[in-house]
Amino acid sequence: MNSMPTASSEHEDLVKELRIDMEKNLEPELHPDECCIYRVHERLRNVNEEAYTPQMVSIGPLHHGTKRLAKMEKVKRSYMKCFLEQRIAIEKRDDIFRFIQMHENDIRNCYAEISELKSHEYIMMILYDAIFIIELFMRMFEDTSDPILSTRSIRHTLMLDLELLENQLPYFVLEEIHGLALFSGMPSFMDISHSFFKSFPICELTELTSELSVKHFTDWRRSTLLEKYKGSSEEKRYSRSIPCAMKLHQFRVKFKKTEGNCKSLCEKHGHELQLPQIEIADGFECVLRNVIALEQYLYQDETHICSYVKLMDWLIDTEKDVDLLVESGIIFNRFGDNSSVANMFNKLCQNISISESFYHDICEGLRKHCDNPWNKSMATLRRAYFTDDGTCNGTAIAILAIYLTLIQTIFSIAQGL
Repeated sequence: MNSMPTASSEHEDLVKELRIDMEKNLEPELHPDECCIYRVHERLRNVNEEAYTPQMVSIGPLHHGTKRLAKMEKVKRSYMKCFLEQRIAIEKRDDIFRFIQMHENDIRNCYAEISELKSHEYIMMILYDAIFIIELFMRMFEDTSDPILSTRSIRHTLMLDLELLENQLPYFVLEEIHGLALFSGMPSFMDISHSFFKSFPICELTELTSELSVKHFTDWRRSTLLEKYKGSSEEKRYSRSIPCAMKLHQFRVKFKKTEGNCKSLCEKHGHELQLPQIEIADGFECVLRNVIALEQYLYQDETHICSYVKLMDWLIDTEKDVDLLVESGIIFNRFGDNSSVANMFNKLCQNISISESFYHDICEGLRKHCDNPWNKSMATLRRAYFTDDGTCNGTAIAILAIYLTLIQTIFSIAQGL
C-alpha cells in the first residue's frame, strides 16, 4: 500500500518544477557597464516612429531579418565578395574571422536586447554588416562608381540608417576589422567615416582623439553636437523655463549668431543671447531624435543635447519665433517652411527626462531681465502700440512720451523714499 506524499516531498517537487521553469524562460542578465545600443522606448517611438526605424538597411541584431530590408542583404554579399577578393590577403581574412569569434560575447553585451541568434548566425551577421559599412565608406572615399553611391537619395537614406540608435555596431568592431585589413597607404577608419558623412550638410563628424572615444556612430554624433551646443555655465543646475523668442524680443533681448571660434552658448549683459547657428535640413530631426534617445539611456545624468533642445523649445512657440531666429542667423532653414520647424521643436522634447544642465545661468539671466519692472512696463507698451515690424501708430508716440515721463517720475519718488 502506497503511503501518502509528505509535505516536504511536495515542496521538493514544486521547487524542482520552479527551477525547470526558470531555466527555460529566464532571460540572460544584461551587462550595464558594456551596454550601449538600445531599442528605443515606446514613449519616444510613438511620437515619430519613422525617426528610429531603418528604411533601407539593417545593421546589428535588433532589425536583423526584417523582410522589407531583404534587398540590401544581397548588396552586403556583393560587398563582402569584393572586400575579401580585392582588398585583403587570405591570411587577413582569418584574422578578421578570428577577431569576431573571440569577441562574440563582448559584442553581444553591447546590446540591451538579447539576440536569439545562434553563435554561427550571429558571427556571420556581424561580419556581413561590418564589412558592408567599411566597403561602403571605402567606395565613397575613393569616389568609386557604384549604383548605391551614384544616387543621392539612396546615399542620404543609408546615411540616416547608419545614425539610428537601434541600427548600430560597436565602434571598436568596425575600427578593429578595418585595422586588420589595413595595408600601406590605406586611410584610417576615421578618415573614411569623415568622407562618408561630410557629404551631407548636417552630418560632418568631429575628429576623434586619444581623449575622445565613442561607442558607435550615434555616440559619435552626440560628441560632435556637444562641441557646438555646449552651455556657458561651469556649474550644472536645473533650468527653469524662459519666454519665447518673440516675447524676449519685446523685452529688447537681441539674438545673435556666435562668430569665429566661439561655439558655446553664451549670454552677455542680460540683453543679448548668442547662439551657434543650427542648420535644419532633411534628416535633421531623425539624427537629433536618436541622439536624444541615446542620452535617455546611456547619459541620464548628462543629457546635454536634451537640455539644448529644451532651451530651443522654450524659445520657439510659433512660426514667428522661428522667423525671428532665422532673421538673426541662428537658424539656417533648408526646409523653407518655418512653421514645420516650430512644430518639430515643439515635439522633440515630448516624453524625455532632463538632468541638470549648463544652461542654468543663461536662463536665470534672461528671467531676471524680464522680471525687471521697467523692462516689464516697456514690453507692455510695445505689445500694445507697436506692430511686429517695430513701427507704431500716430497717437502712440504721444502716449509713449507721457507714459515714459510718468514711469520716470514714479521711480524718482520711489528712490527718494
